Amino acid sequence: MANQIRHYESIPHRGLTDDAYIEILVALDAAPEKLESLLANVYPADISDLIERLPRDHRETILKNIPQEHLAEVVSHLEEGAKEHVLQFLNAEQLATVLTEMESDDAADLAQMIEDISDDEDADAEDFLQDHQQKHLLEFEPDTAGGLMQLEVAVALPTDTAKQTLDFIREKQNELPENPGTIFVVNKTRKLLGTVSLNRLVKAPLAARLEDVMRREPLTLQPEATADEVIKVFEKYDIHNLAVVNKRGQLLGRITIDDVLDTVMDEAAYRQSAAAGVDSDEDLFAPAITTARSRLPWLVVNLFTAVLAAAVISMFEDSIAKLTTLAVLMPIVASMGGNATTQTQTVIIRGLATGHITRQNAWALFKKEFAAGGFNGTILALLMALGAWALYGSPMLALVIALATLANHGIAAFAGWATPLVLKRYKYDPAISTGVITTTFTDVGGFFVFLSLATLLLL
Repeated sequence: MANQIRHYESIPHRGLTDDAYIEILVALDAAPEKLESLLANVYPADISDLIERLPRDHRETILKNIPQEHLAEVVSHLEEGAKEHVLQFLNAEQLATVLTEMESDDAADLAQMIEDISDDEDADAEDFLQDHQQKHLLEFEPDTAGGLMQLEVAVALPTDTAKQTLDFIREKQNELPENPGTIFVVNKTRKLLGTVSLNRLVKAPLAARLEDVMRREPLTLQPEATADEVIKVFEKYDIHNLAVVNKRGQLLGRITIDDVLDTVMDEAAYRQSAAAGVDSDEDLFAPAITTARSRLPWLVVNLFTAVLAAAVISMFEDSIAKLTTLAVLMPIVASMGGNATTQTQTVIIRGLATGHITRQNAWALFKKEFAAGGFNGTILALLMALGAWALYGSPMLALVIALATLANHGIAAFAGWATPLVLKRYKYDPAISTGVITTTFTDVGGFFVFLSLATLLLL
């Protein structure tokens, strides 16, 4: 927090160990008067973790007993679902204090959340922010460089010396960003001219002017750049701070590595949860009906795909009735195809995320994946054929399951390659929707090919 005196850095603190956690739980139930002293020396981030672990009826008690100077940082570390729940326990004065003490990007996000969850239809996020520049952050979409940037930056003029800059940092340490990392060198119109890392600054001669030691033409992004573009820049160039500038090259703010890390983790959690039809921002102790409503649509989609597979099977009821062995073997064909398409789609989704797959190399990649699928399909087909022959003594049944296995691996390779590309083409996230589509392909395709071949060759 840029404007807060971080006095807790100079006194002993402890993490939320298992013993500390149990001690706090006991105090909640048996000795609430001990909570204030127990929480006084717990890191704010660990208090956030504690709140997320607790059922909702205990959270207000924790909030009342934490040091008020830690409140802003505790709120900033909470996951979205828990944060929405906690906000209802804060009065107007506490909210104003929290917003003032937060870093600008966190304050703008929180103000927008307050507007979104407010029962007042006239509530406006801008009304909760005192700083005009912070209000300007609300203009940017959350998943852009403008939405990720913070306004707190350490700036200096090119004619300033290393000594002047270091003295300024010491004198204004409580007004500067907590971890400035980089000094941004600007002219009087705030046009970015270069950057100087703190490491380079302390090594420079005290009389050296910043224009002589700065890195010219530093990496920058405009506020409209997507979060994915931001992540790629940080990953590619191994940087800790990135300047955000307008079209005239004037410095607007900076993006820090911790904000990028948060974004990466949030995206990973979102994709993992969305692939299972779960809201990644959902409060662990949200009401059961809220949880059920958020999960139902995905279950309905999966019900539809299951009905589709069942419809294919129903087309061959007579064949299955005449040769019940088919019912035993057909899930194996579908399952192996599902596993194969998962491998292919994972490669494609990863390639799309890193930008390594383009229109120019997509077809070559399909041929490679199809060949790999064909090779593995052939090996597995031979193994399945030998097993079926040994178990059932039927060479024709062995041939049928071998051909079906090989064919379903071809289907798997195509589905795993094409589905992410098509979804990406139409602006859908492949990581979320690919799985259910490709599994439907391999289930329906596997059942249809296997039962069709069995009907033609065995009956």
